[in-house]
Amino acid sequence: MLKLENWSKSYGNHLVLDNINIDVPTGNVLTIIGSSGSGKSTLLRTVNFLEKPNKGTIHIGDIVQEVSHIPEKEIFKIRRQTAMVFQNYALFSKKTALENVMEQLIMVQKKPKHEAKEIAEKYLEQVGMSDRANYYPNRLSGGQQQRVGIARALAIQPEVILFDEPTSALDPEMVSGILDLIQQVAHQDTTMILVTHEMNFAKHVSDQVIFLDKGVILEEGTPSQIFDNPQMERTQQFIRGFSDTSFAI
Repeated sequence: MLKLENWSKSYGNHLVLDNINIDVPTGNVLTIIGSSGSGKSTLLRTVNFLEKPNKGTIHIGDIVQEVSHIPEKEIFKIRRQTAMVFQNYALFSKKTALENVMEQLIMVQKKPKHEAKEIAEKYLEQVGMSDRANYYPNRLSGGQQQRVGIARALAIQPEVILFDEPTSALDPEMVSGILDLIQQVAHQDTTMILVTHEMNFAKHVSDQVIFLDKGVILEEGTPSQIFDNPQMERTQQFIRGFSDTSFAI
């Protein structure tokens, strides 16, 4: 599970996230939508402390921590409970697909190499990349690299997986395959937080949706409430800007 209370982030005098409150049970999918610059990616990056929040309390798994004066050792514990799938894949260029998935298992979780290899092979198979295990990223398509990124996230069995626009860097014909894969692994034992512009996909995969505007949660609810009956005029304008053809169920 993931719960954020009064979660805020500033850069100097610029307030990027303003008292965000979310509560996502284990196994649920929360999708964050909003215009570019609304704070969506920053919110994800503060959850695993790629960006340090200025204030707030995080509940993740069995960890409860106020963050304004958080020690480094507690940040490390939180990071071990999260995994992030980046829009630009973020694979190690000089490591094979298999080695990329093994890396955190060995370096962070301190697993023996043979055990890490078994786990990595299992998750590469789950995402359909067994036959590319020994390929380096420069020999993989964008969609294949993203599958490796998803396998890497799943392999460490985190409490929360953060997806930051996982299809934005892909060619259009590759998008549906990655969305299919995310839907296959959703609603299992891991909580998912998804930032995406794939509105129709979000409508079908999400348990909760929040609309973020200028660092504030302007509206939140079920997918049907947000996509079919938004209450705020700003949300209505945003939803009207997208067609329903971005993902076919």
